Amino acid sequence: MAKHTNKLPKNRIIYLDTDETTNPASVIHDFFSVSWLPDHLKTLKKWRNDAAFGHNRSKKRNPANLLYDHQLTMKLVEVAWLLKDKKLGKLPIKEGKDDIAEWYIKRERKKLSHYPKNLKLKEMIKPTLVLKRMFKTHKLADYERILNTWLHDALSTNFMEESLSKREVITIYEHLVKLFEAMWLISERSKIGV
Repeated sequence: MAKHTNKLPKNRIIYLDTDETTNPASVIHDFFSVSWLPDHLKTLKKWRNDAAFGHNRSKKRNPANLLYDHQLTMKLVEVAWLLKDKKLGKLPIKEGKDDIAEWYIKRERKKLSHYPKNLKLKEMIKPTLVLKRMFKTHKLADYERILNTWLHDALSTNFMEESLSKREVITIYEHLVKLFEAMWLISERSKIGV
């Protein structure tokens, strides 16, 4: 068995089915059909707090909801892996035209609710930069391992401080916040044809 698992690719898709792999936009749509961006960010923060800080209070989150949030998040991460080299949601603004980009984003911010707060200007112009950057520090398999640990820690009544370093949890959390925001921008811009 060990020989077999060593031959498996490190960045393999596990959570997406065939239809979702061929139509990743459906996963993004489903993700934001479940909740708006602010609700996803609140859920992610609660999950991060359970994983990193191990609150001594009894776990109040429903295990079924935790599992569902984990699967939604993993699907979004896998979609990010598939789309990291695409040019989705990119604004038609040339590099170096920051004043035009800021003007456009200011207008877009007024039209769209829940505009991202954690993306840099370049990431707002080209949200797929977030997807590329998140896989420079961690591979797809790393996200799977870390988010499975988060799920385990959130479901456990005991806090296991040695399972992940706080730095690792915070880094993944920051990547996921940006991922959620970038995917939201991609989703909203696709609705208006950008």
